Amino acid sequence: MKRYLKYSIDNLNVLLNYGITKKEIKNLLENGILNLEVLSRLPKREIISIKGISENKVLKIVELANRLTLNGFFTGYQLIEKEKYKNYFSTLNKRIDLILGGGISSGSITEIYGESNAGKTQLCHILCISLNKNTLSYCPEKKIVYIDTEGNFSLKRLFSLCEKNNLNFDKTINNLFYAKAYSTDHQFQLLIAVASLASYSNVSIVIIDSCTSLFRTEYSGRGELFIRQSMLGKFIRNVRRLCDNYNLAFVLTNQMVTSNLENSSYFSGPESKPIGGNIMRHYTNTKILLRKSINYRTFKLESSSDMPEKEIKV
Repeated sequence: MKRYLKYSIDNLNVLLNYGITKKEIKNLLENGILNLEVLSRLPKREIISIKGISENKVLKIVELANRLTLNGFFTGYQLIEKEKYKNYFSTLNKRIDLILGGGISSGSITEIYGESNAGKTQLCHILCISLNKNTLSYCPEKKIVYIDTEGNFSLKRLFSLCEKNNLNFDKTINNLFYAKAYSTDHQFQLLIAVASLASYSNVSIVIIDSCTSLFRTEYSGRGELFIRQSMLGKFIRNVRRLCDNYNLAFVLTNQMVTSNLENSSYFSGPESKPIGGNIMRHYTNTKILLRKSINYRTFKLESSSDMPEKEIKV
C-alpha cells in the first residue's frame, strides 16, 4: 500500500530553481533530509549545524520549504484520507491484537517495557516474521528495520519462530534490514539511514531494541542525567519525525531501572520504572508493559492514543 504522502529525492531538486546549489542539496540528503516535507518541519538551528550551508542560505531554504509545502496543515477530510493508509501489524496473538485495535499501528510509536526476560525481544522477533504473513502475491513485500543495541537479535530464534508458525524463513530474512548500534552517535546515524531506506524501499516497521540502553551506559550518574535526557529527547523527536513523514510503525523496547536517581526519595524507597521518564512518556503513542510470572506472562496496554487500558495473561 502506498504512503499517504509522496516522497521523492527529486522533491528537493526544486530548490535548484531558487538559487540553492547541488552541493547544498547533497549536504541536506546526507543528513537524512530527503524532501521538502521533512525540511519544513526541522528547527532552523538543526539545519544550521549542517556543514557546508551558510546561515543565510539556511534561512532561505527554510522559507522556500515552508512556501512550497502546506506548512503542516491538513483539512479534516485529509486526516480521514490519511487514516485509510494506516496499517496494523499482527503480534500473532489474536487477544493482544484485539486490545491494540488490530495490532501494532503504522504512523505511531509503540514503547514496550519490562524487566529482563519479560519477552520484549521475543515480541520484536515475532513482528519480524509476521510482517508479510498475509501479503498478497501481487503486493510489494514489506520491509522491517531492526536496530539492535544489546546484541540480543537471534537468527536461530527467528528460524524457530518461522518453523513454529509455518512461515518462510528465507522470505523473512530477505525483507529484513539489520544493524548493530555501538554508541549513541552510531544510533543517531542509523536513524538517518532509516530515512534513506524508507524513501527507496517499502519499509513498514522499525524496531529499536533497546532504545535507551546506550544512552544509559554512556551518560551514567547524577551529573550526566540532564545531558542523557536531552540527547534521548533529541533522538525520540527524530523518531517522531520519521514516523510521521513515512507512515512508519516504530517499536521501541525500554529497560526497567530501580530508581534511586530519577525522582525517588529516601522515604518512598526504590521503585522500578522505565528509563527515560517523561521523555518517553510524552512522545510514544502506545505504551505496553510486559511482566513474567512462573506460568504465564502479563501483557498490559498501559496507555494508547486510540484504545482503552487493558491487561491480559498470555
